[in-house]
Parts: sequence; C-alpha cells; structure tokens
Amino acid sequence: MPSPFSLIVTADDFGIGRRTSEGIIQAHLHGPVTATSLMSITGDHVRASVPLLADAPNLDVGLHIVLTRCGEKPVIARASSGLVDHDGYFITNGQLWIRALTGRLNRVAIADEIAAQAELFHKLVGRAPDYVDSHHHAHQLPIVRDALLDVIAHDLLPPVTRVTIEPPGSIRRVPSVRTKRLAADFMGKRASKAFSLRWSWTNDTYFGMLSPRDLRRVFPWENYLKQLPKTGVVEWIVHPGLRDDTLQGRDSYCAERVKELEALCGSAWEHLRPCLARKSVLSKMMNDE
Repeated sequence: MPSPFSLIVTADDFGIGRRTSEGIIQAHLHGPVTATSLMSITGDHVRASVPLLADAPNLDVGLHIVLTRCGEKPVIARASSGLVDHDGYFITNGQLWIRALTGRLNRVAIADEIAAQAELFHKLVGRAPDYVDSHHHAHQLPIVRDALLDVIAHDLLPPVTRVTIEPPGSIRRVPSVRTKRLAADFMGKRASKAFSLRWSWTNDTYFGMLSPRDLRRVFPWENYLKQLPKTGVVEWIVHPGLRDDTLQGRDSYCAERVKELEALCGSAWEHLRPCLARKSVLSKMMNDE
C-alpha cells in the first residue's frame, strides 16, 4: 500500500551563529519550518543559540553532525581518523568524499567523534536529539554511514536520519545545480539501503539545493514544489538566517540565508502553502493557527 504524503521542513545549521539561529526560529514561528538540525561543536555560538529553543516548543531538534570544514575543530578526532587536516581542523567536503570512496577513513575513530558530538548535544539541550543528519550530508558516505550506524546501535542516537534521494523526474525537470544533486542522489540511494538493512528510519525523498539564480526568485523552491510526489515522506531542506557577521571566514553561505528567510516568511509562501495544506503534515499546524 502506498504511504500517505507528509512533508518535513528542516532548517539546517542551528547553532552555527546566534543570528542564524534566530532566523531559523522565525522561519518556524512565521513560516513552514518544522524541524532544525543543531551543530553541537560550535562553542559560544551554539551555547548562545540553545536558549532560543524555549520560544519554539513544537520544533523538532536533531543533531547536525559536523565532519567537514566549518571553522571548528573536532571534539576528539585526530589525524589518524582521516577527518582532520594538519592544523587540526576538519577537511573539506570534497576531501572527505575522496577519502570515503577510497577507504581512507577510520570507522572506529569516526564513530567516537559522532558519539562525542551526541554527548555534547545532550549536555546543551538536556535530552537526546529527535533525529540525526549531518553537515553537507556527510553521514551518507561509505565508512561514515557505517560509523553512524554503530553509534545508533549503541543507543547513543535515535535510528532516524536523512537520505538525499530526489523524487522521480525531479533532477531532469528542475535545472538547478544538477551535478551536485546527481551526486547527492546517487549517495542517498546507496545510503538508504544501508540504513534500511540496519533498521534505521529515513525519509523517502528530499529536495532543497539552490543555485544563485534560484535565489533571485521571490520563492526559490517553486519548481521543486511542482515535482512533489503524491505519497511518501518528503524532507525539504532549507537554510534560513538573519544577517550573521560571525559566519565570515567560517561559512560561505551568508547573504543567501537572509534571502531564504525572507522567502520562507514572505507573501510567496503564503500564496503556495494552501496547496500543501490539503495533504501534508503542515495541515495540522495550519489548522492549529
């Protein structure tokens, strides 16, 4: 039997900077965001952000594992893990892909780093995360996904995660950043099989990658929404935020976050949301309003 349609709207990178986190809360209170993924290793930035969650009791909060460069050092991982450069910082996303695909990562060391970040989340938030995903979707890579599943098997994280499989036909019909999306879709399909074999729940499909051209539109995700499937659990990934000067030198996606926030809370979203309300998990939220 086909599963009912439901839509999860996840804002990544909560805790990367307080102003970014403030924007995420706004996108939840005044827009479609239903969940956010928290980066637990950003020190003062995440500590300043966590109190904001008190204003959003209905917001699901997951762990956003960091294994790629974001201006932060790992909790415990060292060079032998394969995750760290000669200065002690995480390697780039491209370097991580190469090392994962060529088997040059230490599964045990990665599991230890993931567990350490999960422990930090618990200390910060006071409870376990609702789900787990990662910066740049790195948790789907070979070796990394096995390490994550090892941590889940020890009950240190919930068996709920994300895969980056796009709805059928979406990559062909939506022209934005196709190369990146093809790579993410390929890895998502492989990861989905691994997660399923070890009894971890995932969404069925996802969307959300944007190009600079998309961000010039009033509502950047309009073409994606036209490709939504009729059944299954779909995760819509967004990156809203207020202007956050603390991101300089740590993250290249800065002004774009402001544009996403404006789109998510603006008139275009108000125009589009009724077409989703009739069949998505957003309908209950809208009825409550």
